Amino acid sequence: MTVRNAILAALGAVCVLVATPAQALQCVPYARDVSGLDLRGDAWTWWGNAVGRYERGVAPKQGSVLVFKRQNRMRHGHVSVVTRVIDRRQVMVEHANWAPNRSRDRGKVSRDVRVMDISMANDWSQVRVWNDGADTFGRPYPTFGFIYSPDMRRMPARGSDRWAALAPVGSAEVASARTEAREAAAVLDPVVIAEQVAAAPL
Repeated sequence: MTVRNAILAALGAVCVLVATPAQALQCVPYARDVSGLDLRGDAWTWWGNAVGRYERGVAPKQGSVLVFKRQNRMRHGHVSVVTRVIDRRQVMVEHANWAPNRSRDRGKVSRDVRVMDISMANDWSQVRVWNDGADTFGRPYPTFGFIYSPDMRRMPARGSDRWAALAPVGSAEVASARTEAREAAAVLDPVVIAEQVAAAPL
């Protein structure tokens, strides 16, 4: 090989390395690894795929996986692992890839994330996720419920003491969250949010 050819080959290798972006971490493989649930497919399909294999329910438990339904802004759904149950309306989770497209946090793992149930029946069918950047809860998301991992009893508490002093969520805070959701519905996504929120009276 001539010196010229060697240089061209080296430059070609460098171009390949530069042109190939790092693979972003997705929520599904991360939740599978952390929870021990042997489920595949898009996040929203976990709820149906768990039938006959794992117990499911609407009560949060440490180590369980919260399954988000798919919608136009989240076509594949989402899964988060519960690391701490604060009270009947609040949990702490960790998950991967919870960030807008093209965001610098896309593909990263988020820990100690507070999630609040705002459903009428306290069945965790609709939640809001804490947004650190905005210092408030984000838009409402519809969810299926929790899948319980056989390994969750062995899972250590991974949440920090960040929210340890939180008072239990009361009906006033939940009602306020629903009101905010209604006000945001017309601006954020009337097709999705209005169907999920506006129909639920306070």
